[in-house]
Amino acid sequence: MTLGILISLMLAQSAPSLGQGRAYATALRTGDVNSTWARSGTAPGQQFGSLAGLQKFSATVRSFGDESKLVSEGLSERSGLMVYQRVSAVTNWARGAELELVMDPQGRLLSGSINLATKEAPTAYGAYRTLVKLRLPLEETWHVLWGGRTYADNPHASVSDMRFALDLLQRKNNSSAQGAGLKNEDYFAWNQPVVAPADGVVVVATDGVADNVPNRPVPGILYGNVLVIDHGTEEFTLLGHLKQGSLLVKPGDRVTQGQRLARVGNSGMSTEPHLHFQLMDTGDWHTANGLPLQLHDFVRNGTVVDRAEPRRGDIITPVSVEAAR
Repeated sequence: MTLGILISLMLAQSAPSLGQGRAYATALRTGDVNSTWARSGTAPGQQFGSLAGLQKFSATVRSFGDESKLVSEGLSERSGLMVYQRVSAVTNWARGAELELVMDPQGRLLSGSINLATKEAPTAYGAYRTLVKLRLPLEETWHVLWGGRTYADNPHASVSDMRFALDLLQRKNNSSAQGAGLKNEDYFAWNQPVVAPADGVVVVATDGVADNVPNRPVPGILYGNVLVIDHGTEEFTLLGHLKQGSLLVKPGDRVTQGQRLARVGNSGMSTEPHLHFQLMDTGDWHTANGLPLQLHDFVRNGTVVDRAEPRRGDIITPVSVEAAR
């Protein structure tokens, strides 16, 4: 049975359902919307106007990139109509995308919208205490660009594997770059050493993605050059946007905490050199859930802390670096 026939059969159902919402979402993501329009085009309250209008909306949906994972979905009633909402991770954005589709009581598609998600992904790990003792995977002093548990502090929170992730960069005189910031070399974070946050075994090591020109990210390869480390506690760290050609380890290598592994780069969905750092419950970020990222023994905003989750705006330094000054 072809995908088009399967979608047509699902759309032939009468009452709105989650399955029907999924079928419309699939049709929009593939661009196969002829059967959708044939079923829905004459419905009262139709807002697409024509098949061309529906095709234009489908193109907008596809501009967000491929769907890499489903974060959440639901069906609710609104003023006599049924609203299907689907939040998913997409390849062209580092945040989730929320697709909303409105159906009439007969299950015909009336309207739709797609926007970046603005809510935290559901998590079962809110009270989780990290088992592995993690250090900051960098040397020197760093600024937390994005980090924390709320979307306001951390737009990553809209995607399940990035639920508690950090984006870390360096600043001097309130700027992350010197001069015009037109080259990666202008950024203070560029080429800085990345170290192992804890002992473990490398399970993913990707090193062939070219670094971006600043503010010109290349869509489709979310984390760019990336390392994933298995810490043996059913906890895995991911280090992303690494500099092309800088990786010093390969899958299967055992690493020790503080060991230099790579360099900060600007690969993947990255606008400027920085390190993306997250903790997960599996080594595959496509299926993983994020775990609270609790660091040990670091200086936060001038105060030594034994264990804490950095948040947006924090200035953090490893205790070992601070003690050597």
